[in-house]
Amino acid sequence: MEKVRWFLYTVAGLLIVIPTMYVFIADTYFSSVTSNILISIAILLVILGKLISVFEKKKENGRYAVDIGAIIGLAIVLIIGIV
Repeated sequence: MEKVRWFLYTVAGLLIVIPTMYVFIADTYFSSVTSNILISIAILLVILGKLISVFEKKKENGRYAVDIGAIIGLAIVLIIGIV
């Protein structure tokens, strides 16, 4: 599951970095709808990665309060961004 988690984080990072680099290189712009969709998908992928981390830590009886806080915070950002 650790590979899946890191894959989700990597894809989320690439969803932010690749369009940003494209805008800087090609000197073109994306619409705000496209930007919001890409950022929302990236946040969802990070939330999924954090959920996997919580389940792994729960099995190992580890501390997962920080991950829960990150999930709640990102969910609030996602909801505010949609509204």
